[in-house]
Amino acid sequence: MARKFSKDIFMTFPAAEDQLEDIRSSVRNVLSESPLSQKAVNSVLLAIEEACTNVIRHAYLYGPGSIRIRIRLHQDRVVFSIYDRGRKFDFGHSEVPDLDRYVRTGRKGGLGLYLIRKMMDSVEYFARDGENELRMEKKIERAGENLIRARGVSIRVKFALWASLVVFAIVSGVYLYLDHQVRVNTRARFFRSAQTSTESFVADIGDKTIMKDPDLIRSATAWLASNKDFSYVVVTDISGIIAADPLASWRFLSRFEERDSSDYNSKATMPDSSGHKEFHFRVPVKIRDNVVGYAYFGLRERPLQADIAGARRNLVVISFLGLVIGFIAVFALSNYFVKPIQKLTEGVMRIGEGNLDQTLPIEGADEFSEIARAFNEMTSKFRKAQETVVEQERLQKEMQVAQEIQHALLPRRFPDIEGYDISTVYRAAKDVGGDYFDFVQIDENILGIIVADVSGKGVPGSLVMTMIRTALRLEARGNYSPTDILSRVNLFVTDDVKRGMFITIFFITLDSARRTISYASAGHNPMILYRKDPDSCYFLNTRGMPLGIALPEGVSFEESLEFDRLQLKKDDMLIVYTDGITEAMNKLGEQFGNERLVEFIKANSELAPEEFTKKLDAELARFTGGAPQNDDITLVVIKEKLMLDEVVFEKRKRLMEMVENEGIPLEEACRSMGVSPSTYYKYRRRWQKLGDIGLLNKRLRADSNIKQVSYEVRKEILNLVRENPDFGTKRLAEELARRGIEVIDQHGLYEELVRMRLNTRKLRLEYIERIGALTPEMSAELEKEILKEHGKKEEIDRSQYLEEIKKSLDAKKEHASAAANEIIAKLRQMEPVLGDMNLYGDIADELAKLGGGEDIARLFENIILKMAVIGRDKKAAEAVMPETKNEKSLATTPADSFIEDTGPKSPSFTSGHTQEHSDLDDKFELADLGDGSNSIDVVQSASEVDKVDKVDKGAEFDWDEYSKKLSEKYDKK
Repeated sequence: MARKFSKDIFMTFPAAEDQLEDIRSSVRNVLSESPLSQKAVNSVLLAIEEACTNVIRHAYLYGPGSIRIRIRLHQDRVVFSIYDRGRKFDFGHSEVPDLDRYVRTGRKGGLGLYLIRKMMDSVEYFARDGENELRMEKKIERAGENLIRARGVSIRVKFALWASLVVFAIVSGVYLYLDHQVRVNTRARFFRSAQTSTESFVADIGDKTIMKDPDLIRSATAWLASNKDFSYVVVTDISGIIAADPLASWRFLSRFEERDSSDYNSKATMPDSSGHKEFHFRVPVKIRDNVVGYAYFGLRERPLQADIAGARRNLVVISFLGLVIGFIAVFALSNYFVKPIQKLTEGVMRIGEGNLDQTLPIEGADEFSEIARAFNEMTSKFRKAQETVVEQERLQKEMQVAQEIQHALLPRRFPDIEGYDISTVYRAAKDVGGDYFDFVQIDENILGIIVADVSGKGVPGSLVMTMIRTALRLEARGNYSPTDILSRVNLFVTDDVKRGMFITIFFITLDSARRTISYASAGHNPMILYRKDPDSCYFLNTRGMPLGIALPEGVSFEESLEFDRLQLKKDDMLIVYTDGITEAMNKLGEQFGNERLVEFIKANSELAPEEFTKKLDAELARFTGGAPQNDDITLVVIKEKLMLDEVVFEKRKRLMEMVENEGIPLEEACRSMGVSPSTYYKYRRRWQKLGDIGLLNKRLRADSNIKQVSYEVRKEILNLVRENPDFGTKRLAEELARRGIEVIDQHGLYEELVRMRLNTRKLRLEYIERIGALTPEMSAELEKEILKEHGKKEEIDRSQYLEEIKKSLDAKKEHASAAANEIIAKLRQMEPVLGDMNLYGDIADELAKLGGGEDIARLFENIILKMAVIGRDKKAAEAVMPETKNEKSLATTPADSFIEDTGPKSPSFTSGHTQEHSDLDDKFELADLGDGSNSIDVVQSASEVDKVDKVDKGAEFDWDEYSKKLSEKYDKK
């Protein structure tokens, strides 16, 4: 039985990419009424967008159409249906994408359905009656539902109740205080009035009391009648005999029975005959300060109580009015002060319901207005955050995919290259790291090894590394120059690297045939060469800038690059790494550093590369102690396991045996051993003369040394510079020799000082200043050096400087013109002997030396084409493919001949850079002529020769006219 749903919503949109934002907004508004969590809503929005994008791009092929979306809200799930009438999709055959295959093939896209399945709980596809439906389901997690709590007492009521209690307590306290004061004051006033009356009465009866005058009784009766508050009055003489008693005249001259003295003039009351309470007083009767008798009074309490009761009634009325006014004020203030808070509460509740457009009015400048303003800002930021949270969710999903792609980019196995043992370590500091290493097969004998580091990490670093990997694999195949490969890769990626990012690369080529290693660096860490004899480490690096930097005009990336070669000896080791190793930090903030790395290399140099890398990785883990690392760790270790000198000797000896003893034909034997017949004859003569020793190379590889000082010697140089900044190259060499340290000659030592930026006294003093060892005397000397250098710069006169530049340009122009005339003269001589290849070589040499002359190069190109037309034979065609002396194909030259021939190689000229020729089958390249013009690559192909064949053979080339025009162009320059 189908489950009931509370809402069924339909929406229709045009099938266009500019409608995607409206689709997201509409779906978000609908889901705001559902109990889905924010994270689930973001996943749904991303899945809806991916699905609609696929419909637009693949179902309608960007053509017209519509998309219908149906949303059904159930109690435990939300079902989304996306309808279209475009092309059907074979949903049943869709599989989880193979990321490795994506990387190998370079395919883009195809991950949309993969992401949808990841984000939704159920995905189904139906195609019926010309309409397609993609049905997706998202379950509602009960733990994430918004539970509505019963609303309690409002803050306004709480405030009013508590404030009312406070007002009541205050009014009650005031009432009790005033009641006490009223009683005290009324009582005091009452007694003062009674005292005044009694004193007045006593003052009038003094003489009458002594004489027991009959008028005394009349005076007492009259006084008692006029003072209603008194219940009785009795007058006695000094001995207690009653002189007057208005209420009991029969007691006249009888003794008055006094009460206890404590009953008089006290607050205690005694009941009278009527049961009412009264106060009793005794007042002495005096004549001239002599007591002659006493007057006894009885003061009724009822008048006092009546006065107190009347005052209390007034007090109660006033207190009641105060309470009423206080309660009214409390509720008024509660409404005034609590209303803004209530608005905030209502606003928060609306936000909880998903209404982020709610804002509060800002009135005045009090604290509530500040709260409202802060609340509005918070709402605005939250709304903006929600607008970007879908994109963040997308980036998070893409990060996961990028991580898998990044791991797929790294090589999973090491290529087999004869004679070398290679091992690597890679550990990313983040999910997607910025370090990268790879192996590229340049040809069957040469392997390229790349270690790179991108300044940015995460997804940007991964994407840049993907571009680097693609560019390297495109440019490295068949290219034997590390500098040329790096230059081409830089052109490939510079425009796509965002500002502020750059890439450092160390590129190595291993030649298994020649047993040589070529390397170039684009701003990367130096490579470490460990040489068993003399147990030293060399930090080898070449000049070069990082890739991906937008350079200013006039600064060339390719001109900044250099490359070098080396050959490994027995038990040598090469280590190429990124700065994540030396900058690995432990919990104390200490870095692993070069010193620890060198010590580790020396202590473990006997290990095979695989064991070495495992042990170094364990040592780094032990040193860091689990502290988080900020940079990736990448390491490539290379060892040579096949010594070439011995292999070449055995190879040559076997060749002699095959030809001399076994009778194998020379060509077959040379072909099987991979050498040329000329090599055979050369070593045959030496073998016949010297025996087996003649088959060895004249210069063994063990005799070759590094033309740089070792890490240990560099440390000694730094110590000497720190102690003696005045020492120049000669003194440093002498001091090193005195300490028993063998170094290269003074010229090599000076070059090392240049690399260390210590070749001048000023630079040495600045180094001492950087390490904090500068003494006051050295500081004064440094200031003098700076002033001296500054003064030299100021001595240069600008006009003189410009004049010197002008003279230099004029001299260059004259030299170029003279050289042009000389070349033209030689070209004229070439007219009757176009096939003379020796003259052709002379012209090529002159062009290589020429300091200017783009037009001369163009003329030379035309002459070559003319030669191809006129010659019409193989010899003329070969003029397009000249072979200069000592040029050998790196892919075909035998290893033994390369080792024997240690002379300099003839250069070819590609974009102004000298490199070894690798393939001259179809290209002859001219050098940059030095005048700032671009180099000219003269390419002769079969199609071009055919094109030249169509030139009018009867047309004669006018040498004089061409020479004249060419000279005019030079004069204009």
